[in-house]
Amino acid sequence: MAVPIAKSYILKIFSKYFGLSIFIFVSLLVMLNFIGIVNRGVLAGFSLYFFAASIFYLLPTIVAMSLPLAFLLATLLSLGQMSQDGEVLALRAAGFSFFEIFSWVFWAAAICSLLLAAVNHWIGPAGQKISGDFTETMLTRVTKIDLKPRTFQKLSDWTLYADSVNSLTGEMRGVKLERRIDKKAAPAIINKIGADKGRYAVTLGRGLELALFDGQLSQTDLGRPETALYGSFSAYSTLLPFFAESGAKRRLSPKELVTPELFSRAAAAEDSDQAARYRVEAMSRFAMALAPLAFFLVGAPLGVGLDKRGRSAGFALTLPVILLYYGLTIAAMVLSRKHGALYPWAIFVPAALTASAGVLLWKRKLYAR
Repeated sequence: MAVPIAKSYILKIFSKYFGLSIFIFVSLLVMLNFIGIVNRGVLAGFSLYFFAASIFYLLPTIVAMSLPLAFLLATLLSLGQMSQDGEVLALRAAGFSFFEIFSWVFWAAAICSLLLAAVNHWIGPAGQKISGDFTETMLTRVTKIDLKPRTFQKLSDWTLYADSVNSLTGEMRGVKLERRIDKKAAPAIINKIGADKGRYAVTLGRGLELALFDGQLSQTDLGRPETALYGSFSAYSTLLPFFAESGAKRRLSPKELVTPELFSRAAAAEDSDQAARYRVEAMSRFAMALAPLAFFLVGAPLGVGLDKRGRSAGFALTLPVILLYYGLTIAAMVLSRKHGALYPWAIFVPAALTASAGVLLWKRKLYAR
């Protein structure tokens, strides 16, 4: 019964540091995304609902990014504490091998790798796509109107201009409206409305209500320039909606595509650079799923070797390992895109080097004790 107790004790210490570490990394990444989305959305009108939805669907990707970092830090801190307190030495003196002592941490690394594989290939990209849709909706949905005189204001499909604007009463003078309806990415129909005076009011959740007086309207079909519609009015009312009706469909980035879609687009791509981009993104997801296992191999001997330096050294070791690993990963992805002969092997080099360094450390620092 002693071995299960020892394993449970080690897992308890590791879980404490792992939970704290992943909370810290997730919080930092959420804050970074918070700042990015707010900076993009505040000028168009901030929507708490769309912002919350954007962050929520980003959480799987954020957790996947945080998990390897948290695993490495937790490994160094938990094993560093046990080494500092002499608990690893006591277990070794009792006859337990290092694999028996750390087997649960190893299986935790394996579970994290399987979880990362699922998130990287399917859950994360699907969540990023939905998050991007919510963010795009927030950016294109106008929630505040600040009309200024002699300024062109884009409202959904319409462009509004007025010579003078009274923001208190909503009165306007010299009002002009224009709308271009595109077909096949080219202007096809142009609608124009002009009025000597008018009045506006914001309808929350819907759009900008306009009441125009003493004006003219026209419609021109660029496909048939010989024909045109023209008329005048004494009073005219319309609503400029917050949402564009003819907006272009958002182009998805490779990170928003599940892995089978990446391979399909790579096979169908006419541009070799674009095809390489899809293939490298897909293969990097396989490589990044191996990070927890690689970090276990290098983190366990480093953590045990900390001895009296303890937790402070654990923090100090985490940063260079992370920078080196992800720096090599980015370099490998760039090289694989530029040089097809390096694909896909170069993408797995960082994980292989880290694992090899871990095996060497196991031999030098653990079995020699």
